[in-house]
Amino acid sequence: MVTPSDVRDELAVGPDALGLTDADFDDLLQTLIDRETERVEDAIDVALSTETATESLSRPSHVDGPFLPLPDRPVQSVASVEIDTDRVGGASVAAEDYLVGDAALELEPGAARRSWPTARRSITVEWTHGYDENETPDVVAGAIIGLVRHAVQEVEADGIESESIGSQSVTYELGDDVVGRHLARAKRFDEPDFYGGVGVI
Repeated sequence: MVTPSDVRDELAVGPDALGLTDADFDDLLQTLIDRETERVEDAIDVALSTETATESLSRPSHVDGPFLPLPDRPVQSVASVEIDTDRVGGASVAAEDYLVGDAALELEPGAARRSWPTARRSITVEWTHGYDENETPDVVAGAIIGLVRHAVQEVEADGIESESIGSQSVTYELGDDVVGRHLARAKRFDEPDFYGGVGVI
């Protein structure tokens, strides 16, 4: 998790430049961190905190039978899996019947069931996904810090794109360009993805 002190280390300005106390400056930084964390989560489609989800799923027909990809990842734990055997027949599953991977469940070779059903909404899974606060990938934390730094610079510059003082001239990068650059940086993060290979814990 990115903290105000992480951002302060990357800033060229402090609270005095904005006319704020240390506490108010940290509050501003935390507000910006929260906003930019949401922006990055949307861009990379991964939760940067742990969340619990319950969804009715099915195995996509193009996926090998023993694998059940989960839509939200990385998977931290699975609380329950229920198969609607009234609709799809076959055996149900217990926790010892499958392995939990970063992005999917995999049926054990000795499980009574050989494949997950493909019938729509035939499997209900409750699982926890995302990253613990202390596990934010470095490239993602760097992108959040960069976006917050940019937001603080915008507050300080008050939207000025260029200015001259004496013989010195400063041009600020256009806001959309900065945001795009940092989001592209975050997207270099290699999130767990079933279709990029299955990792099992």
